[in-house]
Amino acid sequence: MKQQILTVTGRSGSGKTTLIEKLIAHYKSLGKKVSVVKSMRHEFETDPAGKDTFRYRESGAFASIITNGKKFALISGIGNDEDPLDLAKKFFRDSDIVIIEGYKEGKIRKIEVIGDQEEAPLFHDDHNIKILVTDRILKTGLPVFKRNDIDGITAEIEKVFKS
Repeated sequence: MKQQILTVTGRSGSGKTTLIEKLIAHYKSLGKKVSVVKSMRHEFETDPAGKDTFRYRESGAFASIITNGKKFALISGIGNDEDPLDLAKKFFRDSDIVIIEGYKEGKIRKIEVIGDQEEAPLFHDDHNIKILVTDRILKTGLPVFKRNDIDGITAEIEKVFKS
């Protein structure tokens, strides 16, 4: 099977993470290996000042891994031209499904989760959005699925994200 990369986007608080949790459980139940890239626009810190990995980075290391034999975390700089799609392909080659959360600026096919916010949905201005997930009633030519319709959503994903 060819690897599928799905992008789930939407406004903050729309329910993206909840949908992704359900997609992970669904695909895992089918025996698929699923990985996730969380794309965000604000700064975050994974290695607090003074800790070893922070000190390695401050000393000039491009990347370091911390592990306890059960899991690991990679802390690395990235090039200015690497985006979440590049990282997904680079680090998750052995995954059947890679889900990218966020990545509104990406020029790839996306699923938009629309919550109860007053802000306008993104699909009006983003023609890369191909599937909508919301409990709201919308007038659109795009396929719209209720949040709990995981079977319907995944069936549409198979159609839309096949290539």
